[in-house]
Amino acid sequence: MARFASSNSPALYLSLRWKALIVLSLVLVLVNASLAFLAYRQAAEQFKQQQIEVRDRQVRQLYALLDDGYRQMSRLANIVPLLGSDQSDQAINERLHQALDHNGFMLDLEWDIRSAYWIQPKGQSILLWPDHAQGLPAELIERLQRWPEQTATMLACAPDCYQYLAAPLLWQGHSAGALALGRSVADVLLAFHALTGADVAIMVEQANLTQFPAITHPEQIEALLHDADLRQLDTGGSTNTLLIQRDKDWFEISRLPALAPEVDALLINPITAQQQAIAKVTRDSILIGFLGLVLSESLLLLVMQTLVKRLRRLADVLPLLAEDRFTDLRNRLLTLDASWFPLRDEMDQMIDTVGTLSERMEHIQRDREEARSELVWLADHDPLTRLLNRRRFNHDLTRLVNQSVHKKLSGALLFFDLDQFKDVNDISGHPVGDLLLQQVAEQLEALLGTGGSLGRFGGDEFALALPQAGSEQAIAIAEQVQMCIQSVVIRNHGVRHQVSASIGIVLFPEHGVDTQQLLSDADLAMYQAKERGRGRWYLFSPEDQGREQANARVLWSERITEALIEDRFELHFQPIMELATGSMQRREALLRMSDVQGQLVYPNHFIPVAEKTGQIHAIDHWVLARSILVLQMHPGIDLSVNLSANAMEDPSLLPDLKDLLAQYDVDPTRLTFEITETVAVNSLQNTTRMMRDIQKLGCRFALDDFGSGFASYAYLRQLPMSAIKIDGAFIRNIAHNREDQIFVRAVTDIAHGMGKRVVAEFVENEEILSILREIGVDYAQGYHIGRPVKLQTDSIQCVKTKPI
Repeated sequence: MARFASSNSPALYLSLRWKALIVLSLVLVLVNASLAFLAYRQAAEQFKQQQIEVRDRQVRQLYALLDDGYRQMSRLANIVPLLGSDQSDQAINERLHQALDHNGFMLDLEWDIRSAYWIQPKGQSILLWPDHAQGLPAELIERLQRWPEQTATMLACAPDCYQYLAAPLLWQGHSAGALALGRSVADVLLAFHALTGADVAIMVEQANLTQFPAITHPEQIEALLHDADLRQLDTGGSTNTLLIQRDKDWFEISRLPALAPEVDALLINPITAQQQAIAKVTRDSILIGFLGLVLSESLLLLVMQTLVKRLRRLADVLPLLAEDRFTDLRNRLLTLDASWFPLRDEMDQMIDTVGTLSERMEHIQRDREEARSELVWLADHDPLTRLLNRRRFNHDLTRLVNQSVHKKLSGALLFFDLDQFKDVNDISGHPVGDLLLQQVAEQLEALLGTGGSLGRFGGDEFALALPQAGSEQAIAIAEQVQMCIQSVVIRNHGVRHQVSASIGIVLFPEHGVDTQQLLSDADLAMYQAKERGRGRWYLFSPEDQGREQANARVLWSERITEALIEDRFELHFQPIMELATGSMQRREALLRMSDVQGQLVYPNHFIPVAEKTGQIHAIDHWVLARSILVLQMHPGIDLSVNLSANAMEDPSLLPDLKDLLAQYDVDPTRLTFEITETVAVNSLQNTTRMMRDIQKLGCRFALDDFGSGFASYAYLRQLPMSAIKIDGAFIRNIAHNREDQIFVRAVTDIAHGMGKRVVAEFVENEEILSILREIGVDYAQGYHIGRPVKLQTDSIQCVKTKPI
């Protein structure tokens, strides 16, 4: 906030309109410079393309002029023998010598023929005319000897540039030799200049010395060429032009390589007019841009003048907000002059916004107090039921306990949860469960009135503290609580939900004065009430804790024995979907026990007792035998079977498994055993050995509830697992919990990297299923896929898929 504090030395200030002007100027300068550059580039590119076309045309014209010279020389070669005498016995070379002596001046004058030679059949050349002409190029003679019946041509510059043509002649019916004519290229170069307006220089490079044996306008062009760095002209063709400025004139030099052996041609084009045109286009673009810049800035200053004036007046009244003078501020806003422009702009919107802000700020203090009160209430209450939360209830309970000790009065704590509440959520969903909790809370509040503290601890757990209540009063209240809860009935889509409560009762200070211990004892009493059946209460007694627990174990042990004898155990099967194909060939076999009334009992009630009494071995063998029988009866499905913590230490398990597989002739690969992390790490060495022995039979293993315990990734390498099942705690809220998504994705990537497949449990809706597909999970299991049911023979129609 230091930048807003007042200071004796004023900060540097620059008006908004000047800031806008500077920014606009920079932008326009950049835009105009870009446009000028683009105009220059476009003109330069057009010039470049035009010059390419000009050079191509000039090259064709130069070659055409040279070819025309060769054609003239070819015709003359046929005429020269006819210019001699008619003596039939005269030798051909003598006849040609005579003809050239009399008519050579005419050939030079009319056709620029500078020399004539006679080439004998064996390759010797004889100078016919004139007497001091330069020698005939040896390469021309070689060409003629290589193809004696063809006319040979070439251009040579040693030292002067001549066009040479050697034409074979027949004399007296047989080949007598060849007549060679030499012609200066000067006429060709002059004709080229007259035709194109460009100058030409014939260039010869010898011993790092550049010579120009033939050139048009040598007094100007030769000096220009000596000033230019001709080494920049690339004979390969990538850089074959050079721009030269001499005085105020511009020239373009282009190189025509290999005009003849070791002979290049330079084409010199005047381009002063084109360069001036490009410069004019660039200047015009810059001038237009400058005029646009001046005009734009002038208009901006005019518009910003009124805007800045209104903005200053608005800034003068804004401090009234900090002084809470909201009415004065709105009155001052009304006096601001309206814009001269009939349409509204951002300044008008800002004035309206400041007015609206002042109205809203009048309510801020009141709203803040209401929000503070709401936060205080939320800190002490459960938002769903509006009862006290655990923190506030513990505080009130401590206060009531202290009062009871101080006044020597008895109080009671009732701790209870709703029986079969999970079924409500499972059958009708959490919204119906929440509605049930709200109605239960309303009934309990109506019953309690102001005579105690009532709180919700989370889920379906509630607590009730009574300040002045002995055992009889507490029991009476507990029975009233039971009736209140049982009076709540929820109907949803034809399903009727009615629950009861299991209530634990603790007295204070009789059973203690420590709040946490009282809650723990009340919780224990609640579970003792639950052991006696639904809708019961139990008064805590320190003396009978051990006896009650022992009685419970004996009772459950007897129930397990009776269930084994009477065959009241049964398997329910929950489908497991392969996400890649949608196939549900695999099922998980889930154990259930039917009590004497025909009600299903879930494993969490009897498995802990069976593990303590040793009956778990009999249950494991029953599950194993029944599962293999189901596989034999239903060849279209595969099964996942849970093994208990003691199964890996049962020496009879492996022999029985071998016998059952052989007896029912079942493919072992259809059977997967699921073990928990606890089973895997309790005796790692024995567990690994047993798993490998079973795996040798062909069965597979999956690590169940991965992530809920303490198994590390090292166990995934040591244990012969083919799949892992991620614990449902990481799946239930994966759609709304980024940490769960990160964990599931990491486990999936690690498992796939180790060659293992991944199964996700507790898939409750399509959103979770979509997220699992995106992560790459292989299989999904949960109520959204299918609930556990008894297996019906006619309902299994599966397609063979890859095993887990």
